[in-house]
Amino acid sequence: MTAEFLVSVIAVGIFAFGLYITRIGQTARNVSQNAYHGIATMMDAQMTDEDKEIAVRRAGIALLIGAWSICWRFALCFFFTYAIIYLADWLHIASEGETIDLMLRPDYIILVSLAVITAVWLLGRQWPDADKLNNELSYSTGERILHMMAFASPTLQRLAARVDDAAFRLFHRNIEYRPPIFITSLARGGTTALLNALCELPSVASHTYRDMPFITAPYLWNRLGGPFRGQVARKERAHGDGLEIDLDSPEAFDEVYWKLYWPEKYDEGRISIWQEDDLQGEGASRLQMCFQKVPYLRGRINAHYLSKNNLNIARLRVIRKTFPCAQIVVPIRRPAPHAASLLRQHQNFMEQHSNDDFVRRYMRDIGHLEFGLLHTPIAFEGFDSTAYSPDSPDYWLAYWIAAFREVLACADFCHIVLQDELRSSATPCMHQLLAKLGLDSDEQDFTRYFRSESDETDRSVFSSRLLAEADALYSELAGKGIIGGR
Repeated sequence: MTAEFLVSVIAVGIFAFGLYITRIGQTARNVSQNAYHGIATMMDAQMTDEDKEIAVRRAGIALLIGAWSICWRFALCFFFTYAIIYLADWLHIASEGETIDLMLRPDYIILVSLAVITAVWLLGRQWPDADKLNNELSYSTGERILHMMAFASPTLQRLAARVDDAAFRLFHRNIEYRPPIFITSLARGGTTALLNALCELPSVASHTYRDMPFITAPYLWNRLGGPFRGQVARKERAHGDGLEIDLDSPEAFDEVYWKLYWPEKYDEGRISIWQEDDLQGEGASRLQMCFQKVPYLRGRINAHYLSKNNLNIARLRVIRKTFPCAQIVVPIRRPAPHAASLLRQHQNFMEQHSNDDFVRRYMRDIGHLEFGLLHTPIAFEGFDSTAYSPDSPDYWLAYWIAAFREVLACADFCHIVLQDELRSSATPCMHQLLAKLGLDSDEQDFTRYFRSESDETDRSVFSSRLLAEADALYSELAGKGIIGGR
């Protein structure tokens, strides 16, 4: 029996080696990717029926070729495996029948399977998959398909919201509504740092990545599906700015609601400014219910919902009217470094969107339309998106000027926080902000949430005229900040 065992181990090793050298793992991944692209095509509402038909036909042909590729590789590996067993029998080293009987025993199968799994796991730790994206979009194929199903139809999203709200009201009728807190600015203005700092307080709560992808049904998803997602290692987010996230990291996804209930605002390659008469009954009520559900799901029943949404800078007036007791915090970064950072992120996401269709689809679905191939500028008064190319520094500086003119017009009902103050004296600045918001700080130290280095950039790349205008606007806004201002 010893000879049969040794021959069986050699045969299994040859089978495994054959699978490795024929790259069957990569072939299987290609097949799953083709299946994913076929499903993605069918669920893409932005494609025409004719384009879908062509794409699905190509995916089907690729699947057939992939299935054949897997079949011949397995057949080849089985041939060489059996050849070893047959050769050992022909040389009278080990009986063919006894070797095969041994390999079919349940205890042998379990033992060898465990050994192979352990070996693969150890090799995986030694040589991790270099092709896997190291950010929040490192979804498996199954997770990508689930995401597409969740965002496949606005009608289904609205239905999910109604069902989720009804279920929440049925079991939690007495939960008190607390006015939300909105953090907004242009992207790269420090909104994420403020979100992370404030979410340490028990009196606020936000969405987390556990609420993805069923954003409009967070109550049922967290009850039925979310707990099975377990834990994942912290990873750097797609922005490449050093901030790490995991499933429990705060991230306000309420832009999904705004896109769902105000779709007319996203037409013609721009995002319109919301005005006070742009109230929408169902959308407002769904948002308000979301502001109640999320604190409950985070175990903070009486907390304020905390929204970090850069596009809310286009909704300052309607937020004030729709949620009268809500408070709005606007962090402001000096114009030159802010514009330079916007340009870098635009170039970063141009590359990501070009290299991975799912990255682009994910960002589009959750409403991250600031950068890359998805860049859709807000139609701020006085901003001409055709005057400059988005690849030029002056485009983003002109955008900064138009955006913060809007903020200046609404400054009387916003809490303006300068990023320079957060960098130089984070804790005193945060305590003053919390006092304005009516939140208890518990003497917490907030230093670790904010960068301490000076925020500098090369100013020579910008138009001197635009720089002078931007600097004057920044000075006016700084006079209205919570430190040194009103």
